[in-house]
Amino acid sequence: MNVVREARSPVSASVVTGTVRAFDALALLASAAFAYFLYLSTRGGAPGQYLVVAGIAVLLQVNLFHFAKLYRFDLLSNLFYQVSRLAAGWSAVFFLLLAAAFLTKTSDQYSRGWALIWYSSGLAALIMLRVGLYLRIRRWTAEGRLTRNLAIVGAGEHGKRLLQHLKEQLGTDIRVVGLFDDRTAQGNRVPEVLEGYALTGSVDDLLGFARGTRVDQVIIALPWSAEERLLEIMRKLRTLPVDVRLGADMIGYHLFQSSFGHVGSVPVINLFQKPLSDWKLLTKDVEDRVLGALILLFITPLMFVIALLIKLDSPGPVFFRQKRYGFNNQEIEVWKFRTMRPEAALDGAVPQARRNDPRVTAVGLFLRRSSLDELPQIFNVLRGDMSLVGPRPHAVLHNEQFAQVIDEYAARHRIKPGITGWAQVNGWRGETDTVYKMRKRVEHDIHYIDNWSVGFDLKILAMTAFVVMRGNNAY
Repeated sequence: MNVVREARSPVSASVVTGTVRAFDALALLASAAFAYFLYLSTRGGAPGQYLVVAGIAVLLQVNLFHFAKLYRFDLLSNLFYQVSRLAAGWSAVFFLLLAAAFLTKTSDQYSRGWALIWYSSGLAALIMLRVGLYLRIRRWTAEGRLTRNLAIVGAGEHGKRLLQHLKEQLGTDIRVVGLFDDRTAQGNRVPEVLEGYALTGSVDDLLGFARGTRVDQVIIALPWSAEERLLEIMRKLRTLPVDVRLGADMIGYHLFQSSFGHVGSVPVINLFQKPLSDWKLLTKDVEDRVLGALILLFITPLMFVIALLIKLDSPGPVFFRQKRYGFNNQEIEVWKFRTMRPEAALDGAVPQARRNDPRVTAVGLFLRRSSLDELPQIFNVLRGDMSLVGPRPHAVLHNEQFAQVIDEYAARHRIKPGITGWAQVNGWRGETDTVYKMRKRVEHDIHYIDNWSVGFDLKILAMTAFVVMRGNNAY
């Protein structure tokens, strides 16, 4: 067996990303200090107030850069992505500070020259850090220090499945350096080659192998039911200074985002978790109430005008209320401006509106195409039945129909429904006259639920304005 000794230690992804975060914060603080001493040291000015602004900027920067995925290890080597997102993110932080200074009437307390020098030097420092990191990552890659060396214990069906999955992951930094099986020492028949990897030896051989070759991680790929065999292998591998992991049993390949937890002292596998809980739930609720109240103040005059046009256009009520499913499949009453003739809902069932629908009034057609008929749902938001952003609620009848043909449909109700959503801004709004359209809407809704953040909500709200102006798929 050839033993390759590697003098250089591997690079930890978590250490790299953590260091980048720290250096970004230091770069902004240092650039603020540089701007102060360059522009204000001879002009006067209390350094304390500038230090406070720099501290607030760092807090905003850390969170915004995180949402922009600037600290994802696999994206750190993409220089164009990093520089473009850095420029946009730092500019957003800077203009947020300017807006706050304007709204609080404190902008005259700070030097414009200092602000411009800080912005420019801060951007230059951030870009220089990323260029240096890019060059360093290229060097680490050439040296092989970014590669995780993996040894696998188990040449059976579980080991085969693990190797197949690893081979399917293109561009991964994982390198299989050895395949071991304890049955070789017992004289049992073990395949000499598995998925293109030659059997290296037994578990005892792995102990010597790991002392001569860099092994970053060992995965035991055996059935969980082989308790005694597993415990014996774990006892042997406990002496190695490497990460040792127990590979998933066969069902584990279907549990992509699961993790371990505890109920009391009993270990359990977390299959599904509440999408919004604790601080996330509170944050979204505050977002809905605060932004909802501000939006209501802004749109109240418009709502009065729309109400008057509806009354002048056709007889009947101004508002239309409909039972729909909300959070946890609970029925809620959703408010809209009436866009159809009053007799359209006399039979209790209201089919989805379609192109050139004769039930839609003249004013109603405009309201639907501009989505202004949804404005009264701001009352649902303030009442707590809905959110500004979330999966769109459907009528009870439509909800039950689609739930029967789309498996994950009911998963949309794990959070409150919204006035707008990720599906709507991606073109899946309006009539869902086919299962395919509904399935695409559900896919986008599930993606939103699994990836929620305040930044994601703000992005959807901004995109909604452009979608509404186009008026596609709304009639």
